Amino acid sequence: MAEPWSGQSLQALPTTVLGALGALGSEFLREWEAQDMRVTLFKLLLLWLVLSLLGIQLAWGFYGSTVTGLYHRPGLGGQNGSTPDGSTHFPSW
Repeated sequence: MAEPWSGQSLQALPTTVLGALGALGSEFLREWEAQDMRVTLFKLLLLWLVLSLLGIQLAWGFYGSTVTGLYHRPGLGGQNGSTPDGSTHFPSW
């Protein structure tokens, strides 16, 4: 049978977990520094993402009201405007 948890092992648990996380973090940093190409690629992709999001934000600032106006036209017929006057091209049976 397993031993019940003692007070000392519960007190040592945070120290053990933090030690394991610290070792994992230092191993990750050593691996990160050894892989210069990966770091460069990550920085380029991160820069591309940030610039893309900035471009989208700026474009929406300039053209957002125009785009919104294309989808919300005034009229009695709902979202896309009123029903046109005149007959349709579909036969009514």
